[in-house]
Amino acid sequence: MPHIIAIEYSDAQRRQLREQLDTLEKSGWPLSAKYDAQTFGTWQKLFENAITPGLFAEREAIVIESAETLGAFPEELSGLIEDDKADTVILLVFSTDTKTLAPVKDSITVIKPEPQVPPWKRQQWLMTIAKDEGFKLSPDAAQLLGENIEAQEELRSELHKLALYSDGREISVHDVENLSFDEGGRAMMNFLDGLCDNKINDVAEALKHLRNDPLLPVLAAITNRLRPALIISCFQGKYTDEALKAVGSDPAKKNYALTKAKSAMKHYGADKIKQFMSGAVRLSFLEKTNRAEGWQGFELLIWELIAKV
Repeated sequence: MPHIIAIEYSDAQRRQLREQLDTLEKSGWPLSAKYDAQTFGTWQKLFENAITPGLFAEREAIVIESAETLGAFPEELSGLIEDDKADTVILLVFSTDTKTLAPVKDSITVIKPEPQVPPWKRQQWLMTIAKDEGFKLSPDAAQLLGENIEAQEELRSELHKLALYSDGREISVHDVENLSFDEGGRAMMNFLDGLCDNKINDVAEALKHLRNDPLLPVLAAITNRLRPALIISCFQGKYTDEALKAVGSDPAKKNYALTKAKSAMKHYGADKIKQFMSGAVRLSFLEKTNRAEGWQGFELLIWELIAKV
C-alpha cells in the first residue's frame, strides 16, 4: 500500500520535488520511475500499477507529473493509503492546488508553496539560508540581492551560484555586482546608488537603459532604497533606531541600504526626501489608473530631487 506526497504548484515546486526525492533516497526509498498521470488515466489504474514495489526493490519512490488530470480522488481508495513508512511512496506533482485530494487530506503529506518573504525581511531570509547550507554571505551582499531580485526561487538560485563561485569564502557585494546582474540589473544598481550619492551622470546614464523597462519595478526599487531615509526624516532621537528596525534596517548591523539612505539624507535633506516619497506614492497610484504619467512623470520627480527644487 502506498503513501502519498502531493506537491502543489509554485515557483519552488521543482526544488521541493528534488528535496523530497533526496530525503527519500537517503532514507531508503530510491526513485524507481517517473510517469505522466495520463499514462494511467485513473486513480484506480495508478494504484493497480504502483501498489507494491518493483521486483528488485523493497522500497521505492514514484513520481507522477500532472496529477490534477486524474480528477477527484475516489473515496473507496482512501483505505489503501498508508503512512510515511509504506514500502511505496507516490509523489504527486500538481500544476494546480491539491483540492482534488480533499477526501484523503488527513492521510497524506501535502507540500505547500513556500510563503512569500516581504522585501524588508529578505536580507535576513537570505542570511538564514546561507547559514543553514553552510555558505558565508555578507549582510551587504544579502541586502543587495534582496533589493534587486524579486522572485524567491531566483534568489535561491543566485545564492547557490555565488556560493559555488566564492568557493568557501564570504560572498561579497563585489561578487553580487559582477555575477548576479546583466546590463539592465547593473543599470538599476547604478541608478539607485547614483541617486543616493547625488551622482548625476550615473543617474542619467542608467535611465537610458531603464526607460526600456516597465516603470513600476523601478519605482518600487527606489522607494524601497529610500525607505530608511524617510524613516530617519520622520522619527527623531531614540525613536529612530526602533523605527529602522521595524523596516528591517537595524542600525547596529552593517547595512548597505541604510548606508546609502543616510547618503541620500546628507545630499537632499529630510524635506526633499519626504517630498520625493509622497510624489512616488502619487505616481504609483496613477500608474494603476488611466491617468498614468509614465517615465516622463517619474524622471521629473527624480530631477526635482536632484536639483532640490
